[in-house]
Formats: sequence, structure tokens, C-alpha cells
Amino acid sequence: MIEFGNLPYAYSGFRPIEWTEGSLGDFIRERFEHKPELQHDNIKLEKIFNGRNLGKIAGIEILWTTNLTDHLRLMKDDKAVAIFHHASFLKRQQRDNTLLPKGAIDETLNTLALLFPKWDNDTRSWFRDEASTRDLDTCVLEIGHLDADKRQIENFVYWHDRLVMLKQVFDEARPSTLQQWWNDRRNGVQWYTFWVAVLVLLLTVFFGLIQSIEGALQAYKAFNPS
Repeated sequence: MIEFGNLPYAYSGFRPIEWTEGSLGDFIRERFEHKPELQHDNIKLEKIFNGRNLGKIAGIEILWTTNLTDHLRLMKDDKAVAIFHHASFLKRQQRDNTLLPKGAIDETLNTLALLFPKWDNDTRSWFRDEASTRDLDTCVLEIGHLDADKRQIENFVYWHDRLVMLKQVFDEARPSTLQQWWNDRRNGVQWYTFWVAVLVLLLTVFFGLIQSIEGALQAYKAFNPS
């Protein structure tokens, strides 16, 4: 699924491509055949880096797209990412003659396995909720998962640069809500320090409230000795 051309009176934020010359097959292959340009020395694709945690931890909105060329593209000033969810279509392309490069199909499925691992119950439950309201392809949950050796950034070629940029945004994100503070346990010391401080604050307020109530009762009894 690749979108061609532009809507003359609308702007969706996505980027359809324009095919103006050459054969369609050559044009599509050129769109996918390029070498990675970004460095990835400090990029690690840990298990915590998944579709559910993009929003829960980093506050990155997922924009589900039907346009394969928009897959993993950051949008909205890096506050959102487009994800192509049509896993059934990709699986079918693996079996049939297709204009899409086989390597690009396989790697796209691997990115979906990376972001929506089959073994992660929390991610599966979250995705089912998303699918029920957004008409998503639930075949995403049946792709499987990537073992540690396959979860290395150098294994990705077609989507390498977009994965690098997405992971950088994810790593640089800092919690801004209580929910994000609760979910973000990448830095254990920071997480415990924050919640200890919250607990101390709540206890201080609680005991302060009790003392205020006791003081009010004592004052009442002083003026009403009976």
C-alpha cells in the first residue's frame, strides 16, 4: 500500500509520492533502495522500546497509516510517529510476486515485531484496544518477536535511519505527567527518588492535616469545656 499523488485541497501531514517517469517497478525499488546515513553507535533497541511505551513513557503519539512510505516517519515536531499496520498485506506480499523489494517487506515485518512483540501481554492488550476503535490489522500481533541478536540496529537497512531517529526521541524524552513518571523506569534511581519524594510529600500533607484537625478540636474543647 503506497499512496501516489497529492490531494489538491487537503493536507494530511503524510507524504504521498509522485511517480512521473520510468516504470512503476523501478520507481518503487528506488524509493526503498538506499544506504543508511545516520550513525548508530549509541542506539540500543531494548525490550522496553515498544509501541505501547512510545506513548506511555515518551508521550509519542502513534498515527496509524496505510502508506508504507510513511512508516516510522516522525511528525508533529517529533511528538508523533506514523506506523504502517497492515501486516496481512505484507505477509501476502511475501508469498506473491510483488513490486516491493523482498528485503523491505521482511524488514517492515521485523519493525512491527520489534514494536509489538507477541510475548508482551501488556502490549498485546493495548494494541487490541487500539484495533477495536481504529480498525487496525490484528495480524500485527501474530508476527512474533525479535530475539536479542535480531534486535540490533545494524540489522535494519531500509528503516535504519527512521528507527535511529525514533529511538533518539524516545531516549531523550523525560516524564511530564504522573502516569509517565510511573511507567518510565529506564532510570531506576531517578524513578525511586521521585516516588519517595511524592510519598514524603503526601505523608507530610496527611500528618499536617491530622495536626490541624487535632488543633481545631483542642481549640473547640477549650471554648466549650462541657
